Amino acid sequence: MTDGTTAMSPPGSAEKARSRPPGDRREDVAAVAESFVELQRTVRRSKARLLAAAGDDVESASHVLLQAVAADGPMRTSALAASVQADLSTVSRQVAALVGRGLLERRADQLDGRACMLAVTGSGQAAIASHEQARQAFFDEVLDGWDPGELDQFAQQLERFTAGYDRVHSAWISRKAGPLPGRPGTHASTSHQHRPGDQKAGSPE
Repeated sequence: MTDGTTAMSPPGSAEKARSRPPGDRREDVAAVAESFVELQRTVRRSKARLLAAAGDDVESASHVLLQAVAADGPMRTSALAASVQADLSTVSRQVAALVGRGLLERRADQLDGRACMLAVTGSGQAAIASHEQARQAFFDEVLDGWDPGELDQFAQQLERFTAGYDRVHSAWISRKAGPLPGRPGTHASTSHQHRPGDQKAGSPE
């Protein structure tokens, strides 16, 4: 199971940008934006193929939950939903499936006997390790032919782009949301409904 696609995208704006002299920022930014949109389409296609071929493997969305619990330690389902910025009812259904498959387990909350905490089982840790190994192998193949300098530069630029995208997208959504009624200067929280990469009406993507 991997989080990508082996299909090559057709030449797009990025290749067109390389064929013209540098310096036209408007066109260069447009090329980056179009390449990003094409990347989103590619990821959606890959996820569709992933789910279609899932079989008995753990789906990508479930891996997000497993990895969140593994990273942050035992937590309640509500905290897990907030951590992954997903709807509580959806996460509850996914958690029930993961518990049924022995990848997560429910433990009594030491601070509140009425509540349960979710924890990753040994089988869950093995599933995470297997998923990470497959993802590493996939991207190693995707990046075949890249020299170390190219890989380092790309990783740094991608990290910079992702951080900037997240920051600007959050600010853009806050401006669109406006202040909450009766609470001047505050903005509606949108973390549960808007995430970088989502296609929403009125979004700049």
